[in-house]
Amino acid sequence: MGAKLKYAAAAAAAAVVIAAAAFVYLWQARAGSGPLAYIPEPDETAPYILLETKGRNYPKVLSSLLTDGIYAHLKSDTPSGAVLAAAAMAEDAAVLLERGADGAASVCCAARFTAEETKLLQKGALPAPLDAAFGTESAEGRGGVFAVRSESLSEPFYYTVMGTHTLIAADQRTLHKMTSLENGGGLKDKKWTQEPQWPAHIEISDGGELTKRAKENFALTLEAAWRGPQSEGQPGEARWAFVNLGAAARAYMTASLEAKSWDVSGCVLPQPLLLSAGVNLPALKGSPSEWPFPLSRAGIFAESLGLADAQIREILAGRTVISLGGQNKILWFSLPGFLAEFSGRPELMRALVSAFWDNLFLGAEPEPVAGFDFGGAASVPFSVIGAGRGGTAVLGLASPQSLASGETLSQFLSKDEKAVGWMLADLPRIGKALSEMTRMSTFLEEEEDEDFYGGTEDYGGGYPWGGTQSDPEPLQPEISISPFDQEIADSFGGVLQRLGRVMIVWEKPLSGRINWYNHEK
Repeated sequence: MGAKLKYAAAAAAAAVVIAAAAFVYLWQARAGSGPLAYIPEPDETAPYILLETKGRNYPKVLSSLLTDGIYAHLKSDTPSGAVLAAAAMAEDAAVLLERGADGAASVCCAARFTAEETKLLQKGALPAPLDAAFGTESAEGRGGVFAVRSESLSEPFYYTVMGTHTLIAADQRTLHKMTSLENGGGLKDKKWTQEPQWPAHIEISDGGELTKRAKENFALTLEAAWRGPQSEGQPGEARWAFVNLGAAARAYMTASLEAKSWDVSGCVLPQPLLLSAGVNLPALKGSPSEWPFPLSRAGIFAESLGLADAQIREILAGRTVISLGGQNKILWFSLPGFLAEFSGRPELMRALVSAFWDNLFLGAEPEPVAGFDFGGAASVPFSVIGAGRGGTAVLGLASPQSLASGETLSQFLSKDEKAVGWMLADLPRIGKALSEMTRMSTFLEEEEDEDFYGGTEDYGGGYPWGGTQSDPEPLQPEISISPFDQEIADSFGGVLQRLGRVMIVWEKPLSGRINWYNHEK
């Protein structure tokens, strides 16, 4: 009997040890599975944004774009905005933002804070960074779920701690959905296709909104990975690709779009530059009226210059660059300039420049522009450029000084690099100009209502303008009509001013990269 008891006791002890080991193993496996394990699978029939970041690589600009401004989708003083703010303070985070069945945005986050911060959260006390952000009045808990209330929030948000992760949601229903994934499910098996070893990834889907009325309905989905500068003076880098584009669109883009080398030294970038974009378009067929917008408008404009359809197709099928920058002088006023650069046979470029002056600005006598072989610039009374050199033609509204030597494309693209297209944007400068343009536009509209200028007929076809000759900043235009109200322009412009320069390169028909540079650059 004693032997049997000893055997039973030993067996029971072994069972306890095995059970404890299994529990520890499963707990550690769960804790090490990453925050995506607590994120529900998104509804692919509705728009969503899914992101995962490690090592404090959370994209704070995304939160700013979603929460700042009068018409932002999520307000910073709402529970959803608070979830995004909390995610930005975590060591690692996974966030799902999607449109719910009621049409409202639903946000949830699984985050890993430091060990000390996690201990505080388990007790219902917010760590200093979170407490400072929300000015917390209370964090009431029941059953391990805490409701965080604050004067700065319209309603509370909720969180619970599971192992090393803190689950945060804007409402209790979403939080319960996250905690129910403890026994499996979620996105723990999610595999990123773009640079899996990089610390940050995002997936954006339109839920089929863009193709709702198309023959082939699919959710347009883009995935990107990013990392910060790898050394002093280097830009940050992101890689992006379409992971779902539909069979027909994928086949068309792959067959028709081709990456080509760009003339990085000869490309004209107006100074100071706000935005410039270049693209290699495929060969066009038919007449301009049959082309999609905006190619149809460009083609119809070229027809008004007296160019034949064959010439127009050849011009637009080459490398085309559109730029906003420099300055355009109208009498003694300034506003951003606009330039379009085309490439092709030298004879065709000469014909384009000649048609520009002969048919659009009758009687104007362009003055030569340094660095160009034919055409020139004139004031009619605004600054106009129609000039070319070799196989390049530049047309637009800008002063000759805008084309003075400065930055070149070689600072952002290597000499032999091939690309379908690219876009370079100085976001701080765009943000500042947007805010100032809207402010000036509002002022001028008020003055127009009072008939301050004695009627618009005296001012060249209804363009409102104002300002003084002593205004020091050429990028703050005195003549502007903005589609935004001042609060929207200021909030969105403020977000842009906190960023730097961005270079987007369309390397292949379905993928490319993004580089971003410090504000000082």
